[in-house]
Amino acid sequence: MTAMFIWRDESGAPCTVIKNALDHNGCDNLIKQLKGETTPGTHIEDDGSVTTGHNEQRNSDVSWFNDIDLHNTIKGYVDVANYECGWRYDIVDSEMLQFTVYDGEKKQHYDWHTDGQCDHNCARKSATFHNPDHLNLMYTNQTNLLGTVRKLSVSAILNDGYEGGDMLFRFIDDKSNLAEVAIKPTKGDIVIFPSYIDHKVAPVTKGIRYSVVAWFGGPPFK
Repeated sequence: MTAMFIWRDESGAPCTVIKNALDHNGCDNLIKQLKGETTPGTHIEDDGSVTTGHNEQRNSDVSWFNDIDLHNTIKGYVDVANYECGWRYDIVDSEMLQFTVYDGEKKQHYDWHTDGQCDHNCARKSATFHNPDHLNLMYTNQTNLLGTVRKLSVSAILNDGYEGGDMLFRFIDDKSNLAEVAIKPTKGDIVIFPSYIDHKVAPVTKGIRYSVVAWFGGPPFK
């Protein structure tokens, strides 16, 4: 299979989709490796507070991991998309990869949210130096991320065979109207979009949706 870029599909979603970006056997192996290692995901509110466990805002399970080969593959697509989509953001590094599970039996989902606002108020500080009560987007243990903000978000879909679980985007369209569109990427596809875009994952109603999420960041926008 050959990867194919779709800059904006007919829905007009503010993202790029790379079809068949990941090897399907590799997707299967990753699911086998990580599906038993998850814990409930957290959600960071606008005020920096953190909600944990399954709730109305976020009901999903995650596991953080490192995989150099997968990271480099995703980074390659991010570099191309960042240039060709016209974003051309200053990207310096990324966080650990996140394996995410949405189980249809639990109607798991993630309601509307952004991954970061990208301004100087969001620049990350050292969790070791400041010793916050909890880690959030303002504090990090990764020294390579000090002073950075999230700029590009990535969602890589690892499987098919589930129902629901669409990705939805909410944004101001070319006519200055508030638009809401949905896409349904398939196994091996990678979706890349600016981290400040409002988005959500609709409830999975049958089966299990597996994905890898990543964030690439750099200095705050000026």
